Amino acid sequence: MANEKLNILPVPTFGKLGVNYVQRDLDGYEAKNISVTDNHEGVVRSDISDSTEYEIYAGSGEETFVIQYIKADSSVVLKTVIEAQDNSKVRLVQVFDSKKQIISKLDTQLSENAEFDLVQLYLGGSDTVSEIDTVLKGRRTRFGVNIGYVLDEQDKLDINLIADHYGKKSESQIAVNGVLGGNSDKTFKGTIDFKNGSAAAKGSEQENVLLMSETVRNRTVPVILCAEEDVEGSHGATVGKLDEKHIFYMQSRGIPEDKIYELMARSRLMQVIKNIGDPQTENRILHSLGWGDNDE
Repeated sequence: MANEKLNILPVPTFGKLGVNYVQRDLDGYEAKNISVTDNHEGVVRSDISDSTEYEIYAGSGEETFVIQYIKADSSVVLKTVIEAQDNSKVRLVQVFDSKKQIISKLDTQLSENAEFDLVQLYLGGSDTVSEIDTVLKGRRTRFGVNIGYVLDEQDKLDINLIADHYGKKSESQIAVNGVLGGNSDKTFKGTIDFKNGSAAAKGSEQENVLLMSETVRNRTVPVILCAEEDVEGSHGATVGKLDEKHIFYMQSRGIPEDKIYELMARSRLMQVIKNIGDPQTENRILHSLGWGDNDE
């Protein structure tokens, strides 16, 4: 298999930081094709257990809601292409719930007044590489992102998110909440790129990371690129451990330390889970995490 560069950062940094790209094998896989067009019937749920090429098309004025639940016993390559025509709305939920190598690439094109809401949950994973590339091509396009991850043991996650603003008054809002434990290794690269002509565009990005172990590795790489003067862009990151005073207070109320960490992790991830908008999928995630009342 050929070794290919994935998750390439638009503006390279010092090579020693190890965030410019990752290399993985992509050749030799067979993908099945799934197509969703003009969905009028509510939620389209897809269980993905092998390599898949997924196409989502929303015609002018249409609304489409798709849920991809990735749970596999072997390596998976998932390629998802979204085309949202004028005044359409697309909502995509991706849940990565596998200990095998997962490579995901999401490409989206938004026409005038189109809206794209993306919710992603990463429930561990021995080696997950995820690229999200959204082109806000038309005027008044909107891209909303809500990402959550919980990693432990030897889990590895590399996310590369790019929001390319071309349209005037386009808007992107990126929110990321994560929990790192064990010896997990996570890289999040978030780029908001204001292209020439994207006057009055707005973009914001915020990541909050909770460190549950002294041996985790966290790399947060927020980037704003600007070729247009009349734009608004902001980014920020909060990375920290549990406050010792809070731990002491909860222990004094009879809560054991391992339960305290579980509660904090649950609180952080529930902010994302509750944004899914599909109780069936929300319950499935809770059961997978061991937070539900019954087994799935």
